[in-house]
Amino acid sequence: MSFVRDGSAGITTCFILSPWKYIVGGAAAVTTLVLLSKTLAGIPTRKNHIPLPPGPPAVWFWEDPMPNHSVAIETAKLIEKYGPVVSFRHGNQVTVVIGRMDAATEILEKQGSMLVDRPRSVAVGEILSGGMHLVIQHVGDRLRRSRRAVHAHLQLKAAKNYENIQTGAAKEVILDILNVPKEHIQHAERFATAVVLRIMYGKATPTSNDDPEVVRVKQSIANFQIAYSQTYLVDYFPWLRYLPGYCRQLKEAQKFELALYRDQLSRVKQDMVRVCSYP
Repeated sequence: MSFVRDGSAGITTCFILSPWKYIVGGAAAVTTLVLLSKTLAGIPTRKNHIPLPPGPPAVWFWEDPMPNHSVAIETAKLIEKYGPVVSFRHGNQVTVVIGRMDAATEILEKQGSMLVDRPRSVAVGEILSGGMHLVIQHVGDRLRRSRRAVHAHLQLKAAKNYENIQTGAAKEVILDILNVPKEHIQHAERFATAVVLRIMYGKATPTSNDDPEVVRVKQSIANFQIAYSQTYLVDYFPWLRYLPGYCRQLKEAQKFELALYRDQLSRVKQDMVRVCSYP
């Protein structure tokens, strides 16, 4: 399963049934004019406008403001050029990247309560993940419960309990790199997947690069990363999600991800029953 990306525009094309194309075109044009008028009317004046951090020139809302290749290297170059805090503007949306540890510590510690929320993402946050991904959840009861559950098992004191798991997996990845150095990236990915599966779901059997569970986890991560890097019209016109057939790839990716998690939970339940059945 893959997503189709137009490299020149950075837009993911989603299937729309032909009877809707004229309705969608007309409604999108009207909605664009309405949103444009509201945006222009709401532009702050110089008196109350707080300047944004420096950054590259703004792009249209359908373009991707972030680097689309060698992301880490290109972003590092922008941070060297514009400073530790960089703003990326596309349409009326602004993404601020904090690129230095000292700046991140100062900002997150002093303004943590203001930064805990996430911008609404209809495509990835609602359609693909169903509002369940911790990294893009909105402030509310679900986020509080999710963070509490994660913190209980991943805080510093609890993380020390996983030292043996990490050490064992690290020894395996070192041997794998020595034996097949050309596949060092795959070995590192397998290491991360093996540790997560062991800690989260108690998977004790050996994990290899071609393990079906590893393949599915990598595919699920790839689906999320690809979708998160795209620009979707549904994020600007949320009503598009209700059109039959729209963004079918995102919905298929959600089913794939749910099946992966449910299979892991089913295996845990089977292991628990197996352990309880021992004399």
